[in-house]
Amino acid sequence: MNYTELKNFVLEHSHKYYDLSAPSISDAEWDKAYDKLEAMEQAQGWKDSDSPTLKVGGASGKIRHPYALYSLRKVYDKSEIEEWMDVRTPKIDGTNLTLIYKRGKLHLALTRGNGDRGDDVTALAQEISNIPKRISTDHLHVVINGECVTNNNVENFRNYVSGALGLKSPKEFRERSIQFIAHDILSWNMSYLNKIEILKNMNFFTVLDDEAWEYPCDGVVYRCNDWRRCNDLGYTSKYPRFAVALKTREIQTAITTLQEVIWTVGRTGTVNPTGVVSPVILDDATISRVTLHNIEQIEMHNLGLGDSIEIERAGGVIPKFLRVIEHSVHNLKINQRHAELAIKEAVVRHGPRLRVKSGQGSSLKLLEHFIATLKIKGLGPASIKKLGLTHPIDLFEEQPWHKLGVNGEKIEEELERAKLQPYSTVLGALGIPGLGRTAAKLVVQHIPEFRSLRDIDVLPIKGIGPKTIESVLTWLDDNEEWVMQLPLQLKEEMSVTEVLQDNKKICITGKMDMTRNELADHLYQYGFKSTSSVTKDCYALIVSDDNQSSKYKKAQQLGIKIVNYWQNKSAVLNGDF
Repeated sequence: MNYTELKNFVLEHSHKYYDLSAPSISDAEWDKAYDKLEAMEQAQGWKDSDSPTLKVGGASGKIRHPYALYSLRKVYDKSEIEEWMDVRTPKIDGTNLTLIYKRGKLHLALTRGNGDRGDDVTALAQEISNIPKRISTDHLHVVINGECVTNNNVENFRNYVSGALGLKSPKEFRERSIQFIAHDILSWNMSYLNKIEILKNMNFFTVLDDEAWEYPCDGVVYRCNDWRRCNDLGYTSKYPRFAVALKTREIQTAITTLQEVIWTVGRTGTVNPTGVVSPVILDDATISRVTLHNIEQIEMHNLGLGDSIEIERAGGVIPKFLRVIEHSVHNLKINQRHAELAIKEAVVRHGPRLRVKSGQGSSLKLLEHFIATLKIKGLGPASIKKLGLTHPIDLFEEQPWHKLGVNGEKIEEELERAKLQPYSTVLGALGIPGLGRTAAKLVVQHIPEFRSLRDIDVLPIKGIGPKTIESVLTWLDDNEEWVMQLPLQLKEEMSVTEVLQDNKKICITGKMDMTRNELADHLYQYGFKSTSSVTKDCYALIVSDDNQSSKYKKAQQLGIKIVNYWQNKSAVLNGDF
């Protein structure tokens, strides 16, 4: 299926499952189609506005949920589970249900629907024997979320339960022996384990009861117990950041064609190859890049551009090159020279790997860029050479700064000040190709923490294209570890609202190749807010070739920066003026 066909297929079956409670395909088939659609959109770099990947659940519903419902991000490697995700529960393969109690009495029961609105199934919920009609509470409203399951021995467990919530006959519904397992109180801020204890006291069956594991499960949920930390972590557009679902899947292989090799320099000066391949579906994901390991593996397989190769992917990790299936007739073999041309540095062989010849090379350039961006004064080339500094991480390890005399003390003070620099500045200082200071600010508005930077692959950000996304992901493969060791701000503390309040005012006048509103909307993403008049607090006036307008003259009188659009079009459109 092409993109439109696959999108419509997922929309159709989402509607049947979430809205009609009448699924016509298995849960596994739906999951596979959804993941394939998501992967296809990531590979092509765009998605339609009605794509089901932009929302949770189905297409429509009748009643708005008091709290939005989110999906869980899937992971396939236990190393992706954070230490602070300290509660483990089964991911029950049932059907979601939200119960709303008003003054202790069951007031409303809603299906998941699209996560924002769901169907009213209160009459059916009252037929579920282990859902209390009343609960003991002093709160006016209590919102409880959980899963519907069944004791009946059926082939398609989830579809059977989901279909039950679409039945019209209470008698037929009772025959399905539906039970309810509570897993959260959405309306309360308290530790997760405390919520579970309260649910038990309210006579709910919970996910921490041993019997919960006996129902069909499609993974294990790991979540943070501390509600304050959960609130701080918040949500992406689809997932909570404080919980994940760990799933298992087998290693799968696929055949594709090697198109290009990207070479990157790691912290220690190693030069690492990543292959760009013809997009191929593997393990329910569209794969377009694979690790080629090192120069020794490349030479061992006599690898060349255009070769047909076999790749593997296990549990969501970076896909790996396995072997050559057929060499290309063009004989474009990959060698050390390719690496040197890519990184513009001489390299030497060091065991199975390549290293920058100088031992510093691009790493030293990164250090200089890092120092300049963070505005660490006094640390010039002479001081860097005298102390043998080669990498940003060196700045925050123990160094003999006293060798630099009084300047050494000043540098230490500068380094302490650097620790207060906002995350957006730090991100722009890391030397990620395609992610300079302006682009970094844009990314931080959507992904405010470095540890979540790989979300750039799934979160559409206006102004960040597929090449930049690929560049960021490739860079992270080799550099993520040392960045996490930096004692710097790796999380943006300022909210998006505060960021917008700090937008620089600009005024636009004259005829251009887009309307003023279009240009203003474009520049908004870079932190500029358009105003209709020139005032003393304006950052800049953007003009066409007309220098006789009243706005132009007023900007001159007030000493405001005047930017000619036609002479500086590229800088203006990149928000760099």
